[in-house]
Parts: sequence; C-alpha cells; structure tokens
Amino acid sequence: MKHWLVAVVLAFSPALVAAQERGKIGFIDFQRAITESAAGKKAKARFDAHVKKAESDLLKDKQELERLKSDFDKKGPLLKDDERRNLEADLQRRYVQYQRTMQDHQQELRQREGEMTQDIIKDLQQIVTDVGKTEKFTLIFERSQILYHDQAIDITSKVIETFNSRAKSK
Repeated sequence: MKHWLVAVVLAFSPALVAAQERGKIGFIDFQRAITESAAGKKAKARFDAHVKKAESDLLKDKQELERLKSDFDKKGPLLKDDERRNLEADLQRRYVQYQRTMQDHQQELRQREGEMTQDIIKDLQQIVTDVGKTEKFTLIFERSQILYHDQAIDITSKVIETFNSRAKSK
C-alpha cells in the first residue's frame, strides 16, 4: 500500500509542480457541498419524508404482527392441531412478507438517495468547471483524494455560494 502511494505521489509530483507554477490548484469537498447547499438541504428533507413514511408503514405492519403473535400465543394451546398449524403458517407468511417489505423499502430508499445525490453532484460538477475556468484554476481535486492541503485552496464555500445563487435564479 505504501509503495503504491509513493508511486502515485512521485508520478504526479512533476505535474503538480508544473501546475503550481502555471496556475492555481484547488479542491472541493463534495460531501460538504451536498450537505450545506440549498438543493442538498431540500433533497435531504424530501428523503427524510420518504424515510418517515416507510418507517410508519413498517411500524404498522410490525404492530399487527406482534398483535397476531400475542393472540396466537394465548389461543394456540386451546386450538385444534389443524387450526394451530394454519395460524402458525399464516403468521410465518406474514413475517416473511414483513421482512420483504422492509428490504424493499431499504432498497428503494438507497436508490432514491443515490438519484438525489447524483443530480446534485452533476450540477456541482458543472459549477466547479465554471469556477475553474472563471478563476483560471489549473487543477481542482475532490477532498477525499487529498491527504494534506492548505485550507486556502478550498473552494467548497465558493461553489456552494454559486450553486445556491444559480438555484435562486431558476
């Protein structure tokens, strides 16, 4: 792992030195930009509403399952074998259905979150390109790829400000 990192640093060192001599280098923290931008906050609010609805639906199903299980536990010993097996099988089917519904909700929520994030990232990438061209940056990196940086080259706040102002004008 260390050898790989050294190789990458050495490979990019001449390019970074040349970039610094010719122009500016910056970076953006996409995660922060998504979290702090107006569009990101709206997307999070929409996503949270979907999460609450899913949790509400699942809670109702879980409470119904618990009620049926309680009834079965109370009445089970008094029932005939056939009735008890039928109720037990029905309870098992409902439990499996509950688990499937929960997995479906989780998958749907992951997909929605990914879609919302991708839309915002696409817009942010265009803004980063525009800021890079306007302010004559030679290189702009994503924060997660940087091991050390001088805070002066962080353009995240500028990108968020530009993103928010463009969103207001739409």
